[in-house]
Amino acid sequence: MSLIVSHIQKKYASQIAVDAISFTIQPGEIVGFLGPNGAGKSTTLKIIAGYLTPDAGEVILNGISNQKDTIAFKKMIGYLPESNALYEEMYVKEYFAFLGNIHNVENLSSRIEHVIKLLALASMQHKKIGQLSKGYKQRVGIAGAILHQPALLLLDEPTSGLDPNQLMEIRAVIKSLSAHSMILFSSHILQEVTAVCSRVLVLNEGQLVANETINELLKPSTNNLHIQFEEDISHCLGLIKELGVDIVSADKHLLVVKTVDGKDIKKIIMQFALDMGLNIERLHIQQVSLEEIFKLLTH
Repeated sequence: MSLIVSHIQKKYASQIAVDAISFTIQPGEIVGFLGPNGAGKSTTLKIIAGYLTPDAGEVILNGISNQKDTIAFKKMIGYLPESNALYEEMYVKEYFAFLGNIHNVENLSSRIEHVIKLLALASMQHKKIGQLSKGYKQRVGIAGAILHQPALLLLDEPTSGLDPNQLMEIRAVIKSLSAHSMILFSSHILQEVTAVCSRVLVLNEGQLVANETINELLKPSTNNLHIQFEEDISHCLGLIKELGVDIVSADKHLLVVKTVDGKDIKKIIMQFALDMGLNIERLHIQQVSLEEIFKLLTH
């Protein structure tokens, strides 16, 4: 029971949008899918959902190939695309009934009531979708994607258009959905990924450049050491570099350097300060943010 994406590739003319990427998702996982605009995220999600046919490679969900048994595969998918195309002339509850009948959902009435309650849509269920705000349309899209209880839920920018209170509510909903579905969650909001996901895939120029848990991605080897000096150290920066220290930034009194696996940077800096007669007021390690790591991986 898992999603296996194996060496999928997609070209548009001479441009490679997705370049032979592979990864797996296990039951209960919420995996963040990151990358700059044009990295190939939406193309990858469309291939997994069966909307696009890859030029090479295969996607297998719970032992079923999206190319060999397309209908059975798509029945197990719930997909919220970035565009969130909805039938705006339909009423919310009518729309859910329409989707439920397509999927042959058992006990449809109770299932509709469940998703309406889960997404806090009770006050909107008798309104036309076109009358709703963008935030509520996102809720309708998510509810429609989970109505048939899919094994795999693909969410492309699901928190787009939500206010801070709605963001917290949707986070909780997405976390609760992982009890029954594997979730691949694409977002430009990195805080959302750290709040919701246990693992991160980073795509850049069609290539998978990271496949790590959040903790692994933010491991100590990527931390920065901050040193506050009493004295002006501007004249010492050249000497510090000669010690093999990688300086991230510096002003008159504050020095920020990268930590390196297997190298005691703290000891080197303290010995340097002792030799130069400098006084250290404060010294601490600050964890590099996901934003900084994202920039590093996608430059």
